[in-house]
Amino acid sequence: MKKICLIILSFMMLASIVRSQSSVYHPFPASNAFWGIDGHNIFELRCLNIRYGLNGDTLINSKLYHKVYSLVDSTISNTASVYYAAIREEDKRIYTLIDDAPEEILYDFNAEVGDTLFWHYSLMFHAPEEFARVVTSVDSIRLNNGEYRKRFYLEPAGFNSMSDVVVEGIGSILWQGLFNPLINTIATNGDSYSMTCFKQDEVVYFLANPNCDHCFCTLLTGLPPVISSTGYSVSPNPAHKMFTLISPLKLNDFDVILFNAYGEQLKKWNSLTGNTNQLDIGEIPPGCYLLSIVKGDSKPDVIKLLIN
Repeated sequence: MKKICLIILSFMMLASIVRSQSSVYHPFPASNAFWGIDGHNIFELRCLNIRYGLNGDTLINSKLYHKVYSLVDSTISNTASVYYAAIREEDKRIYTLIDDAPEEILYDFNAEVGDTLFWHYSLMFHAPEEFARVVTSVDSIRLNNGEYRKRFYLEPAGFNSMSDVVVEGIGSILWQGLFNPLINTIATNGDSYSMTCFKQDEVVYFLANPNCDHCFCTLLTGLPPVISSTGYSVSPNPAHKMFTLISPLKLNDFDVILFNAYGEQLKKWNSLTGNTNQLDIGEIPPGCYLLSIVKGDSKPDVIKLLIN
């Protein structure tokens, strides 16, 4: 009986913490924030990435905006980064200026269940400029640092928008992340994206890529390396139906796991041995993938693999 009472008390305490943390409004970041989105193109076998960062302020029409840059890496102040948009917050609403379009609302954190939110600007070509979503539910999400924040679920209002999931103080955690509310179609010519991380002041709040233990993953960017940092290699790369994994040393009892760009495990080869192993990928569709080589309790080695 005492044990049951302790469990109930612990549950009540946890529920109280969740309510107290999620009831406090978390404003949108104004500086030193980073959003990471990974992706790939299934037709051209390209690994894609989108990195956004806040760096500096600007006055537009007498209003203070925070400048959003399209980053080349996780360094927000990198001089090679390119200005992309401006955002500002007013009354728990986030507004943005992109290209030459009029100011558009990006997020409304005043929203409640049943509210319909409207957008009047789309980032997609050949898509309706005006579209709407309905807030279907609101709950809390536990972030990577243990903090709880309010989470909003949005569903299409009509046939010209997409679902979205938005977290207070972070933004969308689906598809293209920060500016995902302005994406109202997935007709992207084979491009596919996944919001993987958000950090502010070097604190990682959201991390959804199991292939990385930090808030920036270079594994899905640029050209695929043929040889990993510890000497593993795959041949051929790109591969078709089969490939050979070449180990630097003759190893015993190691596993190889194949992940897609979303971090989902697709296939696993157990208890491999020797310097070379020929592995079957005949059922895996074309795209950009990661091979994780696991040896006991050691940190896995990871190689990019393109399949055509």
